[in-house]
Amino acid sequence: MIKAVINYNDVNDEFRRMNDILGVIKYKYKNINVSYKKLKKKNELFVTINNERLECNHSLEFYMQAVENILNKVIK
Repeated sequence: MIKAVINYNDVNDEFRRMNDILGVIKYKYKNINVSYKKLKKKNELFVTINNERLECNHSLEFYMQAVENILNKVIK
């Protein structure tokens, strides 16, 4: 099981974009648990996938590649 967490302070357009991206990834791979963690720091938004911090300025393909890399490590 892969754990993805959206770490956020405010629900805004970028938060919604990340939520949509992780929704697509969850639909494709099925074994991803998406959760949310509200932060106290202002204007902070990032994603962690299996505790690896990823900034939110990337495309869907970037996050799909990150998940593929994690899955490949698990299989080996």
